[in-house]
Amino acid sequence: MIRQQIKDVYFGLVRYVSLPNAVLARVKHRSAAAGEGVRLHLGCGPHYIEGMINVDGNLFRRKDLWLDLRNRLPFPDRSASLVYCSHMLEHLFPDDAITLLREIHRVLRDGGVARIAVPSIEHALAIARGEAKMEFPRPFSDPLAQAVNYLFCDGQHKYGYSWALLADFASQAGFDRITNYSAEHGVREKQYGPITLGNEPPGSLVVELVR
Repeated sequence: MIRQQIKDVYFGLVRYVSLPNAVLARVKHRSAAAGEGVRLHLGCGPHYIEGMINVDGNLFRRKDLWLDLRNRLPFPDRSASLVYCSHMLEHLFPDDAITLLREIHRVLRDGGVARIAVPSIEHALAIARGEAKMEFPRPFSDPLAQAVNYLFCDGQHKYGYSWALLADFASQAGFDRITNYSAEHGVREKQYGPITLGNEPPGSLVVELVR
């Protein structure tokens, strides 16, 4: 695993170096509000999903659009029918996370859905109590240390989320239809039009946000 200090330097550069690419993408997708709308996979990492526009800041991942998600999304207002963001929001500081959620709200069309998944503080507490296990990215014999490790992932994660906290951030971003999907369904797959999403890592907090 690449040290987080190196990643921070890399993504500090990407935030600005990728701006011309965002301008080109804005021109390419300027008519995206027409038709059925685009389907966005934000922070795709190694999980490329066919049928979606896969966006990532890592040049070495398979993706459709190289972009720093701390910047404005290069899509028109109300142009997306579906947005998926799995285990990426925790890599942002709170203000940047709220800004991204505002951008998701802006690009979603009326009735559009965003599925957001993050590591759950509730799951971290279960690890601390010895009721669950998660040894990535390194194992600890002490359950409390293991819980801290799960939540902050060797310093890769900038923030932790409970249901109430994520719902509050989504509300600040403009959403008023916010559902704790994982409370009833866990990480079960769900069909969103032609796209099937789900099977996030065990213990994920999964929410649905509807425009």
